[in-house]
Amino acid sequence: MTDPGRRGPYAKTAERRSEIIASATAVFAAYGYHGGSLRQIAKDLDLGLTTLMHHFPTKVALLEAVLEQEDAANPDFTGQSRRDGFVPGILAIVERNLERRELVRMFSIVSAEATHPEHEAHAWLLRRYAEVTATYAELISFDRVAGRITTDGDPERLGQLIMSGWEGIQIRWLADGSDPVAAMRLLLDALLVPAVRPE
Repeated sequence: MTDPGRRGPYAKTAERRSEIIASATAVFAAYGYHGGSLRQIAKDLDLGLTTLMHHFPTKVALLEAVLEQEDAANPDFTGQSRRDGFVPGILAIVERNLERRELVRMFSIVSAEATHPEHEAHAWLLRRYAEVTATYAELISFDRVAGRITTDGDPERLGQLIMSGWEGIQIRWLADGSDPVAAMRLLLDALLVPAVRPE
């Protein structure tokens, strides 16, 4: 039988990692990836730099952990979208993001920085665009066959447009508080032409 007392250090390590990731999210959101530093993140947590680097040996390793939050926050997006529809699935994430403003801000800033070919997250950004586009295309095709949407556009191209439009809508929301849910709903309706259900 496992001694419960031995689980303490593991739980403490996980908690410390979560604190570091949360602090890094805030720092990268405020200063960008290049503007923020491990030393600053450690200072915000009243930690020594050596302690922080015990959990994340490099700044890139910490950035990867921060970026992984975006995907971990929506683990069943594909299943939910197949069950309830692609449009409701997307809008559910947009609504959830209203409570994750700093994460969205950080993601937007780092994504913009990562467009530079030499940025540490450039490969991650290209991989993410390819993976998200493929997922969206598959779900758009699924919904079209299911009769939920009536668009005859190319699913891959539509997926790219939705992703690009969403990024712009998020930036506008961060800048001036424009309603992202209403804007995203309008975009999805225009691109996907949801089927009209009988009353």
